[in-house]
Amino acid sequence: MKIWKQSSKDKNSIIDNFLSGEDIVLDQELFLYDIEASIAHANELQHINILNKSETKKIISALKKLAKLFQAKKFKLTSKYEDCHSAIEDFLTKELGSVGKKIHTGRSRNDQVMVAMRLYTRAKLDEIQSINLQIAKSFLDKAEKHSSDPMPGYTHLQRAMPSTWGLWFGAFAESFLDNIDLISSTQSWVNVNPLGTAAGYGVNLPIKRELSTKELGFKRKQLNSLYVQNSRGKFELELIGSLKQPMLDVRKFAWDMSIFLAQEFNLLSIASKYSTGSSIMPNKSNPDVIEIMRAKYAEIAGHYSELENLISLPSGYHRDLQLTKRSLIYSTHCVTKTLSLLPDLIKSIKVNTQRSNEFIDLDMLMTDRAYNLVQSGVPFREAYVKVKSHQDPQLITQPILRNNSSSGSAYNLELKTIKLRLQKLTKTK
Repeated sequence: MKIWKQSSKDKNSIIDNFLSGEDIVLDQELFLYDIEASIAHANELQHINILNKSETKKIISALKKLAKLFQAKKFKLTSKYEDCHSAIEDFLTKELGSVGKKIHTGRSRNDQVMVAMRLYTRAKLDEIQSINLQIAKSFLDKAEKHSSDPMPGYTHLQRAMPSTWGLWFGAFAESFLDNIDLISSTQSWVNVNPLGTAAGYGVNLPIKRELSTKELGFKRKQLNSLYVQNSRGKFELELIGSLKQPMLDVRKFAWDMSIFLAQEFNLLSIASKYSTGSSIMPNKSNPDVIEIMRAKYAEIAGHYSELENLISLPSGYHRDLQLTKRSLIYSTHCVTKTLSLLPDLIKSIKVNTQRSNEFIDLDMLMTDRAYNLVQSGVPFREAYVKVKSHQDPQLITQPILRNNSSSGSAYNLELKTIKLRLQKLTKTK
């Protein structure tokens, strides 16, 4: 029976299932973090003499036992529990009797779930950052290998200027480094401790919240107890927003790959394991992995929109906020699974240099020829008109010199700068 129900007659499976929703499924992800936070909370309770040393030792020992049982799949969260919090309290009560009943002193399920979600988020973002670094390195390795290999550059999907595959690969390398910076900033922003604020109004106990803040590795305690409740959903929204950035890059990369892999372009090829055949057309080889990667941004955008609309609420806790777990956990799963495929996919890319050279025609050299005139003293607008109208046939035969290409351009990539930035970020992770 739920602890707040007055009678067993109050049981109603339809309502209980509706209220619990996916909690038991989602709480599989949070369970160990909830135990970790419960250990820190027990230490805080000992500090203010709610628990004595012996009781604290017993509770922590039982919590560690529960964690091992869960990891060994010998303790399972099932629908007989409302959520992971009640499962922990039930286990402690069965193991320790009245001592186990003391664990919930000074906290609510509100701050209990929030601290577990913050710890979960921190761990998942560390994992995602590690994958982002691998992706950036894979793109950078390809950029270095193909730094001077010619590539047709496009704007509006029309041939524009000669480029290099080093520029294309390098663009994604730098972008994923920016993603790492953004996620790190967001990670630091949310790395604050909500534990000890209970249901939004604190408790009439002198809990030293600094103890759990230090023990759990938070940057600081999140101070105002009402703001802690108001931040639920707000913090998760910002996190998903930062995760959208690498997924936007994945979508752009997947679009480019879809185009360059098409027979009409035939500029790139990838390992066969990333493609599937057609159920009806024997000739087909479809880049399905890339297409599903492209689609995954929509999933993240959907969770972001769901959460953004969900948190249109007045101050304080409301049961609507229970659904924030879904948006956060499903988003981290989506991003982790998608990004983890990228490093090996990137490594498998092969450039068709012959085909790339064939795409670069004389018209694509017009801008370079205009700049040749500029360097001889002709105003750019005059040079533009002269080249476009072919007023001087000799312009077509003049060699194109790129010794003075601008920093970061196709012929002056400065990949060493990106590499140093990657090495610096790698050392800090």
